[in-house]
Amino acid sequence: QVPSHLPLVATLQRFEKMTVNDTKAALRTFKTCVKEKGSDACIGQRKAAVEGMAGAVKNECSPFVEDFFACFAHRYQISTCGDSTVSKMLKCQEQFSTQLMK
Repeated sequence: QVPSHLPLVATLQRFEKMTVNDTKAALRTFKTCVKEKGSDACIGQRKAAVEGMAGAVKNECSPFVEDFFACFAHRYQISTCGDSTVSKMLKCQEQFSTQLMK
């Protein structure tokens, strides 16, 4: 019997491999669908856009996320940890996701 989590794993891997251009195309497809059919009819397109965006932001901002989690794991006792660690991560995520939405 196939474990029930395998389809989810395959879906997540597919979206993690989406390029920035794929993600932008998914966002355009979702926006067009909403305009033509309404948001209730565009669940699949929304899912593709959100998961593509999440994967792209995750990849782009991974150094800042890794720094944050290293600080978190060490309870901010590392000398390089501070407010700027969190600020850099959030700034990267905000700027990149804004850029994708254009």
